Amino acid sequence: MNLRKKSTREEFERALAQCKREDFDGHTEFHRLTPEQRLEWLCQAATFVYEFKGRAHSVGSGTSEIAPRE
Repeated sequence: MNLRKKSTREEFERALAQCKREDFDGHTEFHRLTPEQRLEWLCQAATFVYEFKGRAHSVGSGTSEIAPRE
């Protein structure tokens, strides 16, 4: 893992730890964003999916963790 990816992952994990359950209730207020903000949101979402798709897996009783990249 290069340093940039490690730093980005650590930043993501720190930000995620500060989130509340309500932060994931499904609303994004996407309709209120400007076209530029919508493109930025979509870019970030696509980057997240690309980076983490297939890396999360179920462990034990319904919990999940990030699987190491092969």
